[in-house]
Amino acid sequence: MFSAQNKTSDTVWTDLLNESVHTSDDIDIGDIDAVSKDFVVVKRGFINIHYYYIPMKYVEGWDGNVLWLNVKENRVKAKFERDIIPDPYRFYIKDFPYYATSVYPVVTMLPSRYTRPIYQKSSTTMYICPLCKEELDDESKVSKHIESAH
Repeated sequence: MFSAQNKTSDTVWTDLLNESVHTSDDIDIGDIDAVSKDFVVVKRGFINIHYYYIPMKYVEGWDGNVLWLNVKENRVKAKFERDIIPDPYRFYIKDFPYYATSVYPVVTMLPSRYTRPIYQKSSTTMYICPLCKEELDDESKVSKHIESAH
């Protein structure tokens, strides 16, 4: 939910088009296709396309990588799925800037839920085949190993 007390940044809704959307149960339900002051429209699929018209009150916030919802996937599918392509006069859609964007709520910033692991390089670096976990002492040997063994 959006409020004045939440930490914000210079991110605006139109910058989030085509970004990934996850539900509260960490399911990727698609990418942001359109936005309005009341809805985020999420598009899922390329051939069998699903549109989810999610009210802004269900948006938890943006963590720099993902737009998070505070609703589970089964509820999104049950309550918000529609077979309607967003109208560019009622929603802001990339390449169709007909909709006025001055009325959007503030994008709430969240701390990232993903932390990249820290790898430390040692003086005796071993290269490991990601398929069979065999340890090799040279990167070129990994390439040869993959060609011959996999």
